[in-house]
Amino acid sequence: MSDKKAMRKRLFIDPKVQGALVARVVFYWVVCLVTITLMLLCWRVVTGPARLFYTHFNDMWFYYGPALIASFLLLPLVIVDIIRLSNRFAGPLMRLRRSMRDLARGEYVEPVEFRDADFWHDFADEFNAVAARLQEQAAPRTPEAEADASEEPDDLVAASTA
Repeated sequence: MSDKKAMRKRLFIDPKVQGALVARVVFYWVVCLVTITLMLLCWRVVTGPARLFYTHFNDMWFYYGPALIASFLLLPLVIVDIIRLSNRFAGPLMRLRRSMRDLARGEYVEPVEFRDADFWHDFADEFNAVAARLQEQAAPRTPEAEADASEEPDDLVAASTA
């Protein structure tokens, strides 16, 4: 496997998609913290001795503050992981989009290959079949090439129906 195929240079390649995923992770983290805090507060008020409301916050910070700090420290790791995971589908889609633009302009397009860990290898295979068909139709035909084409079965149609 070539170095180009093995590793992308950038992890954050589609800001719209990957940024939405990062924002969603941070949103869920905040919602989770607020929910847990409210549940713990309600539990302490209902099951604990009667006392002033604000004193519960001091006790909660003492008992649960380290867990809050630990989750805050883990948040960047989760964000980096979600960016790396999303790179496995955002990268291939960016590559397909770039190749489709080239194909639409009538340029020759090399077959698209994804890294082994990427998602959607089937898209690459189907795109390659379509690109080969379009490039074959766009190529100037000679009488010899047409005679050869009529003698050979159409592998692309057979591959796409399988």
